Amino acid sequence: MPGAAHQQTACLAELTTAGTVASGHTDPADWAGLTPKDLTVPSGVPGVQIDGYFPDTSTSNTNHGWHHDAQFVVRLPDRWNGGLVVAGTPGNREQYANDRAIADWVLARGYAYAATDKGNTGLAFHRDGARPGDAVAEWNTRLTQLTRAARAVVAQRYHRPPARTLATGMSNGGYLVRWQLENHPELYDGGVDWEGTLWRAEGPNLFTFLPSALRHYPSYAAGGPAAGRARTELHRAGFPAGSEFLWPFHHQVYWDLTQRVYREEFDPAFDGPTEAGTPYCAPGSVPGCDADYDYPARPADVRAAVDRIALTAASAGR
Repeated sequence: MPGAAHQQTACLAELTTAGTVASGHTDPADWAGLTPKDLTVPSGVPGVQIDGYFPDTSTSNTNHGWHHDAQFVVRLPDRWNGGLVVAGTPGNREQYANDRAIADWVLARGYAYAATDKGNTGLAFHRDGARPGDAVAEWNTRLTQLTRAARAVVAQRYHRPPARTLATGMSNGGYLVRWQLENHPELYDGGVDWEGTLWRAEGPNLFTFLPSALRHYPSYAAGGPAAGRARTELHRAGFPAGSEFLWPFHHQVYWDLTQRVYREEFDPAFDGPTEAGTPYCAPGSVPGCDADYDYPARPADVRAAVDRIALTAASAGR
């Protein structure tokens, strides 16, 4: 794997999770909860797996006991269809997070597959880097690095370069797809952005709708005279009519945590020395409450940090 600081190779009778769970070549904790429990598991894909990491200074990824970020996995099936699929992980998960949702299925169709942990993992990913936006900017750099190295490995293994290289991913991984297609179209023949996060410096982005959700959802959930207006505000923030059945779960596990940790990445000064805000605070209840966050009113350097990793419409149709 060109550029790798460490790598280890295994010849496996099964590259899909039908075999890698038992052989220890995946981590089910990485992909827990991302697919239906009864999803069929493809099988019958022997080949080579390469695990390793690129040079990096952060240590949030503990897979293999390495305590080293910029970890990757590459899988090379014996029966190759000429294609390569590369992926970054959803959320803040590690390199095996796509194994059930993506890797199993592309490997069963003969594609080579490669994935990266994006260079930092976990809910404290924002600690990586020297300035706001550095951690997310590294995600993009790491997928570009992986793609170039994986293309070289494929050419070495099969004695010809991939006929097509596709980027795919969900959530934060979907964001990476769009960024790659916009910034490195020479590397890819296409991509699949699966519910990717949208980052635009002037909006929309997470900070233009999550604070509104945090402000208004409690009134909606409480019912009473204020519930109707709260629902209207949630619709105005971008949550479509008909999505109300999802709101309780998203309020419980997604909106608050996501707003706080990503705001810490791009605007750490908002809450002063507090790291990633105060959980589930009501508007006006504490200084630096993320329910009070007003992205358009924040200093220009916050938008500049977002602009460093922002998307455009340049990937449309690819």
